[in-house]
Amino acid sequence: MNEIVKSFLNSSKIPETTNHTVEKIMNFLTEPESVQAMILMSELEQPALSGVVKNLEENFAYSDFPLHRNAPDKNAPNRRNVGWMVKYVMREFGYTPIREDSVQTRIGKFSKASHFSTAAVYEKTIENPNYILKLGIEKNE
Repeated sequence: MNEIVKSFLNSSKIPETTNHTVEKIMNFLTEPESVQAMILMSELEQPALSGVVKNLEENFAYSDFPLHRNAPDKNAPNRRNVGWMVKYVMREFGYTPIREDSVQTRIGKFSKASHFSTAAVYEKTIENPNYILKLGIEKNE
């Protein structure tokens, strides 16, 4: 478990923070590839979730923290909690929602989302974020 996940679980008001799947979802969202995909979508002015939603749904839609819509409440609270998780991760990397009034944008069909239809769009607003994503190429010798 990385520092972002620990911090989130310690500060979260999500009742399911004792659920091991919440930790797994946060670990997924904080993987460098996931962060990179969410930042790229943000730079393209698309919902950050668009970059990871297909893999997120494939891995967790029918878990013990269900994200599918086949329930009386359509598991809306869990999907909303994923939105809070994304918001937490994005803030750690210096991104905040473009509008604080929680206006959501439709997730494009290109993302192949089955259970999420809207999500927040983020922009880089924090000059010195808590974390940065380092990408590089090293020669294999």
